[in-house]
Amino acid sequence: MKSLLNIGSGKISIDDFPDFDCVVHLDQSYAYGLCSTIAEIEERMASKSETRRRVLFCGEDIFTFMDTFKFKFSHINADRIFEHMFYDCGEVGRLLDACNQITEDDGTMTIIVPNAADIARLLLEFEDDEKFFTQPSRKIDAMKILVNTELQNTKSDPHGSSWSPKLAASYIQSEGGTWRIDNIVEQYFHKGRSIYMKIECSKPR
Repeated sequence: MKSLLNIGSGKISIDDFPDFDCVVHLDQSYAYGLCSTIAEIEERMASKSETRRRVLFCGEDIFTFMDTFKFKFSHINADRIFEHMFYDCGEVGRLLDACNQITEDDGTMTIIVPNAADIARLLLEFEDDEKFFTQPSRKIDAMKILVNTELQNTKSDPHGSSWSPKLAASYIQSEGGTWRIDNIVEQYFHKGRSIYMKIECSKPR
């Protein structure tokens, strides 16, 4: 059975990730009335009588889920979650390790994060006074929103680490080779914005 864990998933469609037999969306923002418990998800994944595609939702804390879940996944999709992990207190490394522990031996992982290098370039463009004042006000307002939401985000859910292609390589390599970077898409258009990057990883064999 091909299984996927989608962390930091936010708003999604049950038709997302059609190539997987079982998809678990993990996000604390999900309403608990619509969610399955960890035990219920384990039971559904273990069931051999259930032949239809399983799409499950869990509102549990990410680390609680990963530290206690009994089964392993074929793939992890980390969609705009790693930048919310605080590098200075070790959360980035802890999440990388937890993702490794909860994936199969030939498991893979996709990380989608804001590309801080791209955002910095955008910010520097607008530091050019002449160029700044020739832009339409709506474009300036959009830039200010983008820069602030993709660098700081909100008080209740702040960003705790910055990611660029070289920083991503450094974070992942510092975990002792538990993940190998196969590809980095430095300019990845996602959710209507072009300032993301996509990092594709696999476990070394």
